Amino acid sequence: MKNLRGSALTTCIQVILLSFFLIITHHSPGAAQSLHFQGTHILAYDTMAKLASAYQQQTGIDLLIKGGGCADGVVGVTRDKFEMGGLCCPVKNEEKDRLNLVVHPIARDIKAVIVHPSNPLDTLTAEQLKELHQGKITSWVELGWVDKPIAVIYRKHCLDRQEPVRIFLELDDKLNRLAPKVITVRTDKEIIDYVSQFPTAIGITSNVFVKGNNGLKTLKIDGIAPTSDNVEVGLYSFTAILSFVTKGKPDKKTRRFLDFVLSEKGQSIVKENLAGIR
Repeated sequence: MKNLRGSALTTCIQVILLSFFLIITHHSPGAAQSLHFQGTHILAYDTMAKLASAYQQQTGIDLLIKGGGCADGVVGVTRDKFEMGGLCCPVKNEEKDRLNLVVHPIARDIKAVIVHPSNPLDTLTAEQLKELHQGKITSWVELGWVDKPIAVIYRKHCLDRQEPVRIFLELDDKLNRLAPKVITVRTDKEIIDYVSQFPTAIGITSNVFVKGNNGLKTLKIDGIAPTSDNVEVGLYSFTAILSFVTKGKPDKKTRRFLDFVLSEKGQSIVKENLAGIR
């Protein structure tokens, strides 16, 4: 019995060692022919996949994509897990200096104000949008619809950065000016779920998640629709810079991908869901 157990243990150890050897030998060559990205889901959702596919066809180099948020992107590059992180909020100068981060703007996110399809309104002013979140407007009747309370859904994130939606709405970092009855959530998916289910709800999300969703209606701001063309000509200003971040200057392999993203072909892919940076 002891010999059988000893033989089984020896075999198990041999299998583990062989598996470890196969993992190392399989992934080492691939590592030289791949890039890694983690960060904002606004980029990871669709745009990065399209960029990765086009770049792989052009160069044979794979891009491995992992979603998350700004903090995930920063942590990933500073710990050398990924060559590139993705940001939807600006990095503070102190953070850049302390962590040796280099920021590479590559696109502009188009922010969209969304309501339920049954809502008859077509547009809000920027001032009305701010007042909704600050509790100065509380009923839809004040905006020309039914006499029902407005259910404002707000995504609470990146409070330690200059988060673009918070800045646009003129809210403070601690959200003291945010109305007490506003429903705060952690993800864009929660905003979309609330608004698609409740006729009196309103929220702000990325236009990336709205396109093609028949369960949502997008409002204009000051009569201007949230489109890439309107952003490009300066008519629609509710946007946010999307950036890659690297630890120090990017190596040649990463630099080539960055150049591709900023090229005419790369920017044409970016503009399918976002606004270009140039």
